[in-house]
Amino acid sequence: FAPVLFVVCALFPLGAIAERPTQTLKRTHARIEKLLKKKVKTGSAAEKRIKSAIKKEVNTLLDFQELARLSLGKHWKERTEKERSEFVSVLQDLIERNYTKQIKSNLGYQLSYDEEKIRGDSAKVETSVKVKKNGRITEILIAYKLKKSNGSWMVYDVITDEVSIVKNYRSQFNRIIKKDSYEKLIKKMKRKLE
Repeated sequence: FAPVLFVVCALFPLGAIAERPTQTLKRTHARIEKLLKKKVKTGSAAEKRIKSAIKKEVNTLLDFQELARLSLGKHWKERTEKERSEFVSVLQDLIERNYTKQIKSNLGYQLSYDEEKIRGDSAKVETSVKVKKNGRITEILIAYKLKKSNGSWMVYDVITDEVSIVKNYRSQFNRIIKKDSYEKLIKKMKRKLE
C-alpha cells in the first residue's frame, strides 16, 4: 500500500477549464511545496492547519472515486453503494497519509515537466523528478493520467518508472480478495490507518 507517492506532490490543483493539465499541476505543486516548507511544531494547531490545507489541495484534483473504481477492477461492480463509499474513503485516507509522509522526507527534489499530451477530455503529463539522497542524485520518471471533470483536470493514475499506482493497487487488492475476501481487504486497509 505504499508505492512511491512523494511525487504525487505534482498532482493537486484548483484548476480552471482554460488551464492546461501541466499548468494545473505546476500551480498546485508550488502551493503544496510552500505549505510543506513551513516550520511548525509537531502536534501544534499550525501543523494541523497545514495538514488540512494539504488535504484540501490533494482533494481538489485527485479523483479518488475513479482511482478506487479502477483499483478494484471487476470487484467494484460487486460492491454495494455503501461499500463503495467506504472503500473510497479508506483508500483516500491511506493515500493522503502516505503522500504527506513521503513528500516530507523528500523535500529536496527538482521536478521537470517534460511532455503533455491531450486527447479530448483525457491527458497525460510526463515529468521527471531528481531526488538527492545520501549525496547521490536519482531521477524518477512520473506520468500523470488526467481527465476533465466538472471543468477541471483530475488525476486518476500516477505511473512511476512505468509502474501504475492503479495497476499496483488492483494487483494487491485482487490477490487479497481472491485469497480471503473483500471484507478482509477493507479490514487490512483500516489496520494500516491505525
